[in-house]
Amino acid sequence: MKTFKPWRALAGVALALSLVPVVSHADPDYPSRPIRMIVPFTPGGASDNLARALAAELTRKLGQNTIVENKPGAGTVIGSQYVAHASPDGYTLLWATAPLAINATLMKHLPYDTLNDLTAVVDVASSPEVLVVNKSENITTLQQLIAKAKQNPGKLTYGSSGIGGSPHLATVMFANDAGIKLTHVPYQGSAPAVTAAMSGQVNLVIDTFLTCLPGINAGTLVPLAQTESKRSSVLPNVPTMAEAGLKGYQASAWFSMLAPARTPKPIIDKLNKTVNEIIQQPKFQELFAKQAIFMIGGSADAAEAHLKSEVARWHTAVQQSGASIE
Repeated sequence: MKTFKPWRALAGVALALSLVPVVSHADPDYPSRPIRMIVPFTPGGASDNLARALAAELTRKLGQNTIVENKPGAGTVIGSQYVAHASPDGYTLLWATAPLAINATLMKHLPYDTLNDLTAVVDVASSPEVLVVNKSENITTLQQLIAKAKQNPGKLTYGSSGIGGSPHLATVMFANDAGIKLTHVPYQGSAPAVTAAMSGQVNLVIDTFLTCLPGINAGTLVPLAQTESKRSSVLPNVPTMAEAGLKGYQASAWFSMLAPARTPKPIIDKLNKTVNEIIQQPKFQELFAKQAIFMIGGSADAAEAHLKSEVARWHTAVQQSGASIE
């Protein structure tokens, strides 16, 4: 006769319960306390400024403080990990940009799964990038640049904010699509890379409008193509990459709000609706249009599809570049 052992029965129940998926329930009064939006960069700069402006409007509309908390480091990994492992209750959000998608391939040992541990709430805005050359090159079209690069394989140089950054990988995509070979000169940030192009230390650079416009306006940089699928009103006479002959090319800086996976849908929907209302305000749009940042908006499903497409796009670029970080 077998002896009944209660501890074994309890252990079995515990094991069974551990296999049941955790279901998060929406707070019916959400938000009933302050919300934290984690920005994985240091304070200052266009991305942080946009996050803070949005947080101020969220505070006004939701009736609870939305606090921007900067958690920089490890190429946005520290802040992204913090949110990926946070409670899925809508009170910890991530301010996501292109490095989040890039790191999914670039970083060999990420402490989170980009697509499974995070979920998109809304695409907030994007900022197109532009390919510029130093005026001394006497080049005025993208096709002239490509022709010169083909005649001088590896001799033309390009600056970037660093290995594995979006300007580096955007230029890798350009070179591969154009069938040319360029030499990479990495700098510690976009500003010094663009300054190097302005002074002629490198031949070209791809970076955001905001970073390149001072050189364009001063006449030291010549814009050849912008990287969005449509022309920007900031540089209406500059063609897109596709218009200049590189069909299908697209790269841009983007800003999205994400939450931990399994955040209840009613919370996602409320945040999505509120952010869409904010960024549709003409005053909000005009404020950032001056900085070449344009509002997007849309559904959470569209934002999730965009995140997946960006992970796939940058996966290809990282592989083409050969870059990796252990």
